[in-house]
Amino acid sequence: MKKIIAMGPNPAWQKSLFFDEFQPGEVNRAERMDAYAAGKGVNFCRAARGFGAAEAILAQFCGGFNGSLLERALREEGIEFRSAATTTPTRCCTTVLDQRSGAMTELIEPSFTATAAEVDELLRIFDGLLADADGAALCGSLPGDTTPELYHRAGAAARRHDLPLLVDACKAIEPLLTAGGRIFIKINRAELAALTGVSGICNGIRTLFARFPIAGAAITDGAGAAFAGDGRRIVRYTLPEVEVVSPLGCGDSASAVLLSEIVNGEELFTAFRAALGAACANCLSARSGDFTRADADRLAAAIVMTAQE
Repeated sequence: MKKIIAMGPNPAWQKSLFFDEFQPGEVNRAERMDAYAAGKGVNFCRAARGFGAAEAILAQFCGGFNGSLLERALREEGIEFRSAATTTPTRCCTTVLDQRSGAMTELIEPSFTATAAEVDELLRIFDGLLADADGAALCGSLPGDTTPELYHRAGAAARRHDLPLLVDACKAIEPLLTAGGRIFIKINRAELAALTGVSGICNGIRTLFARFPIAGAAITDGAGAAFAGDGRRIVRYTLPEVEVVSPLGCGDSASAVLLSEIVNGEELFTAFRAALGAACANCLSARSGDFTRADADRLAAAIVMTAQE
């Protein structure tokens, strides 16, 4: 099986609270709670495992009591990982789900800045895993004010190993994208606008290719249409309607499946269709990055692809 190394520098101990109806400003008692390991890198690896086309190994920062909970949960779940220990604690994220309206509210604790030594250690772990890998991913925002050099240097490591690199981040990544390599960027509509300063997804994709020597771009917009481009053409994806239990982790599921398909030789546009099927299937689960392959394939088949002018 193909192997992917996912750098997830900002993990979280996740608590999801489910309410029949959540009323702001009132005392609200949850009907149930689910607590588990999360964060974009963790979700990526969980989704890759569920899809079953590639093995994903997580490289992450981890520290404090929440970090201990997270590492224990990863072991119990069977997700392989390597941690660079931090002197500061891993954050906790609390998600409030109103089951009557379907609204989701996220409460995210502050993330702490990694030290230079901690950054060097995570890069050492990441680079060491790449020698036996078929692809790599950079998943999510950096904790606190951690130097963007972490991602720039991680990208350089992926280029040295001539690996396809999926980037699911938008802040201060211009030097990474400018350096080139086999880079596939997977971000959402708001992140694309922030990165390019251009409104409209198709115009934003064209701007990406005009500015950066990347291999592909895949843009999501929640339940709205998604788009992918390879510098020559752009395709629009109309998603099927699904009954949403929780949308948490949909983008991470898409990232994991997109890169899993690419390392197995699939071309971008077909790979993104499979990825969006996984994102839709993730909506059916209360946990982020959790879905069945059967649901992902079924929903991918219902996605309509339309070439754009």
